[in-house]
Amino acid sequence: MQLEERIISSNVLGKEWLYSPGDERRWADTAFDDSRWQTVNTDMDSMVHNVPYYRNYTIGWFRLHFVADSSMVNVPLAMTLTHMGASEVYLDGERIRTYGKINGRDSSRYVNPFTDPAYFVLTRAAHHVLAVRYANYDADKNYRTYNSSAVGFDIAIMTAQHFTSVANNKLVSNTFIFILMFGIFIALSTSHLFLYLYNRGIRSNLFFSLFCMGFALLFYTAWLTSGTASPAIELSSYYSIPTIISLICFSLSGFVNELFSKKRLRFTIISVQCLVFPLAIWLSKDYKNLGSIGLYALVVLVLLETIVLIIKAIVRKVRGARIIGVGVLMFAIFLFCTLIYIAANQGLTFDEENSVGAAVFLGLAALSFMALPVSMSLFLAWNFAYINKQLKNNLQQVKELSDKTIAQELERTRLIESRKEELEHEVTTRTAEVVAQKQQLERRNDELKTEKQRSDDLLLNILPGEIAEELKQTGHSDARLFNNVSVMFTDFVNFTQAGERMSPQELVDELHVCFRTFDEIISKYGIEKIKTIGDAYLAVSGLPLPDPDHAAKVTKAALEILAFMKARREMMPQNSFRIRIGIHSGSVVAGIVGIKKFAYDIWGDTVNTAARMESSSEPGRINVSEATYVLIRERFRCTHRGMINARNKGEMNMYFVEGEK
Repeated sequence: MQLEERIISSNVLGKEWLYSPGDERRWADTAFDDSRWQTVNTDMDSMVHNVPYYRNYTIGWFRLHFVADSSMVNVPLAMTLTHMGASEVYLDGERIRTYGKINGRDSSRYVNPFTDPAYFVLTRAAHHVLAVRYANYDADKNYRTYNSSAVGFDIAIMTAQHFTSVANNKLVSNTFIFILMFGIFIALSTSHLFLYLYNRGIRSNLFFSLFCMGFALLFYTAWLTSGTASPAIELSSYYSIPTIISLICFSLSGFVNELFSKKRLRFTIISVQCLVFPLAIWLSKDYKNLGSIGLYALVVLVLLETIVLIIKAIVRKVRGARIIGVGVLMFAIFLFCTLIYIAANQGLTFDEENSVGAAVFLGLAALSFMALPVSMSLFLAWNFAYINKQLKNNLQQVKELSDKTIAQELERTRLIESRKEELEHEVTTRTAEVVAQKQQLERRNDELKTEKQRSDDLLLNILPGEIAEELKQTGHSDARLFNNVSVMFTDFVNFTQAGERMSPQELVDELHVCFRTFDEIISKYGIEKIKTIGDAYLAVSGLPLPDPDHAAKVTKAALEILAFMKARREMMPQNSFRIRIGIHSGSVVAGIVGIKKFAYDIWGDTVNTAARMESSSEPGRINVSEATYVLIRERFRCTHRGMINARNKGEMNMYFVEGEK
């Protein structure tokens, strides 16, 4: 092998490799006899070589024998690989680089290392062996899912200086161009979207916004796939690019039809095709190729439609057609010619000898793409000037009409003034009467407001605000199911014995202090008090208004109640109570009971389970069910109690709440 040029491409290297399926470490050794191995191209592309490697390919070794002459000795070399799998590179039996991870079908990690070369130096002009251990367990899946027939890898060897000066510069220039074009088109898309939102009558702005968004996504995808090391991202472009192309076709057809055509049937047909062909690629295994061919035909159809409509509009001298049509027409004609060239030449490639052709093509491409925003900007400026001129003409007409109207209004004013004094006297007399009536009505209204406020306050002490409002508006309130609430029960431990130590008045006063404090605490968190049953206190979070944070709020309230009772006991050890608290989360039915002395209550298994959580708790502790624990475990420290037997419930997982995290 001679390094006559700065790069030896895969076209040369790929034809001299020996291949064997399987995996043995000794196959990297220089002395291994590989004379019976199969001669293959390293890319093993079934579409090129008509060999279905992807059907049974998993892992194998590639070996290349070469003799380095003096031009390659002591020269820093860079070897680049391009593949969808994982590989290990060996030179004369020594591993020099690993890409990805080879660890079986389910644990391998794949990369595309084309921007990360393996550097090495040959120290002697002699026989050398380059071996590559390569695995691509997803080859069959990639063919079936993404229609990717490349099983193996492409390889190139070049001087390290050449890679640094050319490959990196190419990556930087690609990034600059793609990101610049992405920025231009995303800015155009955003500005025209705002123009459409300000004036939704001009739908062409919406279509042009979608058109620019499609090209922005196309350039972003091109940048992403040109620099990514992830085969998954590169393969996903098989689906994303047809979708983006469909968006571009849809928006371009809608744009030109909105401006230059009143017929909607053709646009409707194209819209259906823009939806069907990408779906055929996405969803159908049998019609992927048909979807690709249909999408290609759709692009040609939309470009032809664009060219014909714009030329006809220019011929008919449609307002603004020449300004905006020139840019769109230039873009459409360039893209149409490019597609024809690709179809005729099986691709769009320029070798190093045809650098002038590549430069001309890139120049025309830049002019065609930039013609779109330039023509649209000129159209907007012209349209603004046209509208401004029309407004000036309209203002002049309005001014002339206004002069006539002013003269008529002056005559009417003189007639009105003569009647004004008579009316003023009548108004003064009537005003005095109205003021007296108003004052009387205000006094009565104040009295009614006071009475209504008293009634409302009394009703709000009995019922939740929303239920009270519903009752006032309709005269009744239906029971409702609430699926996500948290019910809290509290109970004083040995209440009867504690009551024996206090007089009846002291007992009632202490209960009043405790329950009033409980009311204040739950009010902070929007928790609804249901009732007190003797020394038990029942409250629920998450109704009548749903609250996704119901479990955390009722747990915070329970911790504050527990802290209050602890402080109360320390202050009054003889005349205070110890408390148990239980919480359970689930669904309840809530509504008004009875028709006299309204009572808002809740029912359901969630209420019973919350009561069991309280009775299964311990003094000074908060016991919660597993349903509540799942909702609060990220924010509160909890201790698992295990399976506890609850009356009429059997064994249940229970947890003590220790505090917030």
